[in-house]
Amino acid sequence: MSAGRTLVCGVDGSIGSRRAAASAARLSRQLHRGLVLVHVIPPRPPMPLASIPVGAHPVATSHMQELDRLEADAAFASIQDEVSGTDAERITEHGNPADRLSAVADTRDADLIVVGTRGAGPARAALLGSVSQELAARGSRPVVIVPDLDPPAPDGALAPGPVVCGVDGSEAARDAARVALCLADGLHAALTLVSVHTRHAAGDDTADALAAMAADAPVRDQVERLATIGDPADALARTATKRRAALLVVGSRGRGPVRAALLGSVSATVTRLAPCPVVIVPPATAAA
Repeated sequence: MSAGRTLVCGVDGSIGSRRAAASAARLSRQLHRGLVLVHVIPPRPPMPLASIPVGAHPVATSHMQELDRLEADAAFASIQDEVSGTDAERITEHGNPADRLSAVADTRDADLIVVGTRGAGPARAALLGSVSQELAARGSRPVVIVPDLDPPAPDGALAPGPVVCGVDGSEAARDAARVALCLADGLHAALTLVSVHTRHAAGDDTADALAAMAADAPVRDQVERLATIGDPADALARTATKRRAALLVVGSRGRGPVRAALLGSVSATVTRLAPCPVVIVPPATAAA
């Protein structure tokens, strides 16, 4: 990839965070990008008046700052093995996790934001929940969601297969295809475009699927094109499994039967079913 210079990875001390860090470290080496690790301390809930310490030993602001520092140190220490061998920058932020990760990615001109599927503490609903959905909806960088694989990939290793990309003729799919092409080139991997047409959609299934792929096809030699019928999330996950895909790339919004797209059921299902990290390309990526 040529636009950015870094990858940003969110860390919080959880197992999902460690898996994300391992994949981010591997991607940073393969794409020749710097790695920025970001721990975000979310706003703390207000303390009830009755619980505020009074008297000779109230809780000082400096004490809260020390707790924040200890929390960040523990989060970074938890992924030390996963990022060994990389000269990773470590940043602690305060605020909304999705907002702060996106802001750091903008500041560092990042190619990708990498997160796990589960978080810790207040972010337990985690990164397949509010944080990843927020990033996918309004982030300015593609978001890599690293699934909970069983067993986990050793050292965040990517599978040896192609970069698989779902296309449907929409502008979001064309953005996804461009990102997929950049990733395939950077990883020296093949590229597979998959158009999925639902069985109940009107029109010629094969013709519509081929037209979608033609609209999204990047300029590149040896691009595999697959047209299939069925559930979009299931078909994409099955293709990624069969091809042993390194990455699965999807847009954040589709058209027709998949219009609810990848901020809704399709993205959540793909991330649960995929055998590899899933790259979601948000609408603002093209502008960035």
